[in-house]
Amino acid sequence: RYAAADAILKEGVRRHPGDDALLFARGAALERQGRLAEAERLLAKAIEINPNNAVALNYLGYMLADRGVNLVEALGYVQRALALEPKSAAYLDSLGWAQFRMGLYEEAETNLRAALRYDASDPTIREHLGDLLQKTGRQTEAVREWQTALAGGHEEPERVRRKILKLQSARPVTP
Repeated sequence: RYAAADAILKEGVRRHPGDDALLFARGAALERQGRLAEAERLLAKAIEINPNNAVALNYLGYMLADRGVNLVEALGYVQRALALEPKSAAYLDSLGWAQFRMGLYEEAETNLRAALRYDASDPTIREHLGDLLQKTGRQTEAVREWQTALAGGHEEPERVRRKILKLQSARPVTP
């Protein structure tokens, strides 16, 4: 119901244009609707108003990294969020994901594993670690992480299942 939320949040932002929490919430609702340029603009405005809004910093950084765009900028946003909340599993995951997208696999693995130390049950962290393991040639470990992500209630299970099936179908069959 992101469109309905956006309608309410739009009015809230109109009435309170300097409220970084409302700007963040509307930006997140827009991102979920696929309205990425608008979402980026509102998240950046929330950060401009409150440079210590760690949630907005992380959200914007992750959003950019997930799309593989402006990766240096994405990394900077996430690093700023982590400076504010260094033990956040979500922010460590975002950092690892941005590093993965940049091809910095060793650093990414360090940060994804650190994220798991703070929240071992997070299915998104498990998926990201699985992606990294697959990319670095550790297919068996990758499948295990993806299966753990599925068992943990991943919000997009079909996407994760497709990764497993694709990897398993690409393996040579041994007698």
